[in-house]
Amino acid sequence: MTEWRRWTAALTTLVLTLLAWPAAAHLTPNSEIRLRFEPGALRAEVLIPAAEYVFATERDARSSAEVAQYLTGHTAATAPDGRRWRATVSDLRVVEAPGGPDILATLTYTPPPGAPDRKLTLAWDAVIREADSHFALVSLHGDLARGVGESDALLGSFTAGQRTMALDRGLAGGSDLFLGAFRLGARHILEGHDHLLFLLVLLLPAPLIAVGGHWRETRPLRDTLAGLAWIVTAFTLGHSATLILAAAFGGRLPIAPVEAAIALSVLIGAVHAMRPLFPGRERWIAFGFGLIHGLAFATVIAGFGVDVASRATAILGFNLGIEAIQLLLVALLLPALVVGSHRPEYRVVRLALGGFAALAASTWLVERLSGVETEIGAVLAQVLPPLGLVLVALSLAILAWRLVRRPVAVEIGRRPQ
Repeated sequence: MTEWRRWTAALTTLVLTLLAWPAAAHLTPNSEIRLRFEPGALRAEVLIPAAEYVFATERDARSSAEVAQYLTGHTAATAPDGRRWRATVSDLRVVEAPGGPDILATLTYTPPPGAPDRKLTLAWDAVIREADSHFALVSLHGDLARGVGESDALLGSFTAGQRTMALDRGLAGGSDLFLGAFRLGARHILEGHDHLLFLLVLLLPAPLIAVGGHWRETRPLRDTLAGLAWIVTAFTLGHSATLILAAAFGGRLPIAPVEAAIALSVLIGAVHAMRPLFPGRERWIAFGFGLIHGLAFATVIAGFGVDVASRATAILGFNLGIEAIQLLLVALLLPALVVGSHRPEYRVVRLALGGFAALAASTWLVERLSGVETEIGAVLAQVLPPLGLVLVALSLAILAWRLVRRPVAVEIGRRPQ
């Protein structure tokens, strides 16, 4: 059996084995409301257990029109001067869960003309009105202008005795929105282990030349730097294009296949780092898969705000945050790539990192295709952050060694003959 077939058989066995682990899901019998403040709007991601809705209303939970009408009739947002905000329902669906089906919906509240978009009183009594033991947990899920994004901070709850909640997020301008989006982009790429692994596995063979189906020779420094620049630029152009198009115009694909495609891109890149699949064409692979990674980025910030200026500001800040971390990563790893590639030990490091990335990508691919979280995935989530720090520390140590060693070599060269 050839080496390539052994790798294929091992990865196939791994994928089939990972299918055996179970996942967890939403099991609470009460409702959840996750608020996201945006320029000109307040969005609420709502979850109501279908059984609770049916018990309280004696209605069919799968009748979208009835559920939408019920939700808008059991919520209200009021400006400080007493005027009502407009409430609309979108993305209404019923999803299966281990604890029973859940109703999911997005409510968008729009303030009346001239009213502040960050100060209001929110009222809610869906299911609570009919079943006074029911309650709805309320959390803040996003407010880029205040540096909050993709995190849940508990604000309180709606109960039979407390059906209103005063919300005041203060004043915020365009600079606040830009800086908040920049921080979110930086944090998203730092926590996006799949994105960083994809970039890493494309960088690993950048200093090398493929000969006879193997990575054998080392590129000149100028060619290595040019190759790295092309890879990073191509990846940036790819994900920037789809990020801008999807976020600005609302186009998007379902999250599950996008995330699975990203895992596949890491897997292909990992195999390429170990054994050349597309030598000399890394820039085109980076661009092509960058388009897919951009769709994942867009799910974080798509549709942010109701006006073009706010969207453009948020998209620009978010994208620049991503680019800043990418460039920082390349700069930190550059010494290890350039210096290490001239050492015989680099082959071992490259194969080890490539194999680890293939394992991680295979795990993610299985989880995202099956919807099942695995124990291996949980372990990887713990291992990846310190691994990144180790690689950066190693690269900086190599840089320090070179800086210390160079003056010594010059001094020795100047000794009298």
